[in-house]
Amino acid sequence: MGVFAVVLVVMLVAGTFADYQVAQAIYAPDNLPVIFVSTLGLIPMAYPSCLLLGVLVQRSLASQKPPVARIAGAILCALLALLFGALITRSILSIRDGFGGLVGAELPSTARMGIGVVVGAILCALGYNAGKANDAKDLARRVLIVVVVLVASYVAIELVKNFMARPRPRVVLAGYEGIEFSPWYQKTSGTEEFMAAFGLEKDAFKSFPSGHSAQAAALLASFYGLSLVYPGLRDKLGIALVVEIIFALTIMSCRMILGAHFLSDVSMGALFSVIAFLILMMLQKRQPQQP
Repeated sequence: MGVFAVVLVVMLVAGTFADYQVAQAIYAPDNLPVIFVSTLGLIPMAYPSCLLLGVLVQRSLASQKPPVARIAGAILCALLALLFGALITRSILSIRDGFGGLVGAELPSTARMGIGVVVGAILCALGYNAGKANDAKDLARRVLIVVVVLVASYVAIELVKNFMARPRPRVVLAGYEGIEFSPWYQKTSGTEEFMAAFGLEKDAFKSFPSGHSAQAAALLASFYGLSLVYPGLRDKLGIALVVEIIFALTIMSCRMILGAHFLSDVSMGALFSVIAFLILMMLQKRQPQQP
């Protein structure tokens, strides 16, 4: 994982000097196979989190805390699972960056979120049942750490996206008057005026860092969380690491080809998740071992 982090830093440095040139060279927004693969990048962080939250629902209800605390904790975790399912499914079925682009149409936002609520509920229920079957005494604490790290990573990405407001390559390359290329470390201003003037989509200025890349690179953290719930997965963490690196690099490439992100965007997005995983491992090692 450390080597992967170094590779991402090198890519970030390269993007700092060649973002625009790389974007121009590989831009192919209507490539349907790339759209399909790109969409898969949203899955590794959110859906496993829904299942892990289901484990926390079970552990909360089974705890020795006062009834009000137990029920409140369970409700909170269940609502978070439904929210995660709704938000990610809405994006997965969107026409711009999701499966909706394969058919050229998308369901209304409320319908997509409704489907996501159902998905989140099913995964939460699976996690609840898995929690009942797992007798590890420290399961709740360790799973909670994983969930907190994953949620914190997601929130951090969204906060930075909204603060930096970097225009996406497809917006820059479209040639809108006044919207020019800017480096990843430079905050963009006047975005609301640009969106109103040219009728741009809401996420036209959310290029840095890449959420898809961050979620794809969170695969190992999510897999580790699942291995806590399903002990049979623990000896496959090495394989999961290899899969994550290949998967993350694939998603990163797809996002650039579609003009959704620059090289520096995808590098920093993946780097967020790598750092989050290293923090997760540090926190887990500090936890006392229990049978």
